[in-house]
Amino acid sequence: MSINNERWVYQHGNHSKLVQLSEFVMLGYDRFTKATPLSDHIHEQDYEMVYIEQGAVNWEVNGESYHTRAQQLFRTWPGERHRASFNYIEPCTIWWIIIKDPIRCSDWFSLKGEEREQFNQILQQQPRIISVDRAIAASFRHLRRIIESTETTLLEYQVRHYILDILLQLVRSSLTSNHSPDIHDFTISLASRIEANPTLRLSTEQLATTFGLSESHFYRVFRETNGISPASYMERVRMDCACRILLESSTSITDIALDLGFKTSQHFATVFKKYIGMTPKAWRLMHKS
Repeated sequence: MSINNERWVYQHGNHSKLVQLSEFVMLGYDRFTKATPLSDHIHEQDYEMVYIEQGAVNWEVNGESYHTRAQQLFRTWPGERHRASFNYIEPCTIWWIIIKDPIRCSDWFSLKGEEREQFNQILQQQPRIISVDRAIAASFRHLRRIIESTETTLLEYQVRHYILDILLQLVRSSLTSNHSPDIHDFTISLASRIEANPTLRLSTEQLATTFGLSESHFYRVFRETNGISPASYMERVRMDCACRILLESSTSITDIALDLGFKTSQHFATVFKKYIGMTPKAWRLMHKS
């Protein structure tokens, strides 16, 4: 039996005791059990931060692509148009928070002018993708729990506390991150190889040998870094290639399947639907209409 997606969202105005906290725009939790639409959108005056708790997500911001994995946080700045890659988000579990630009809010989380300016500089200068400690998930859960609670004593104070705690964890993570860039570089190189030759089928053993690790060690490191297995990652890259071909050409779906190394169009359609959320035919019709 398939499990349905789960969603929980707080939006400013939903809680009478938090109306004054207008700088806190939204908080959300999503567990996507299947590929799900997540289309182009923009927050004109707000920062959005998405923590990937499980899985991996490909994003597009102003035409640029970004790959994020579990235990990473993805950020967009005010006015940036963004979406999930090809308007579909992969199976994953995420937390997301939207807060107003501190420069536009004189009482931003009750911070003094100098403190607010420091946070403004930090938010502007931090990288788009930050590797964070798993403990940040607890802060998101606490924030959700107190918003849902019927106990409202010091509610606004508690909400401010946990939001600032999340932001401070980002500051610490961006300063102390010690993740090795080697596996990230290898992942990018692997994607380029698959894009150049989509029919290429590489085993985990072959990849591990190339990287200089045992097969089990490589599999663990790759999955920890990217949130998915090497095989699933390569298949996802092939599906991105398929989307580009479907969008940019009139090549038949059978020929696309063969060009991508699938033995049958049925197998290709099954894999495509798993990662993109619909059949290749339906996806082409929707995006070319």
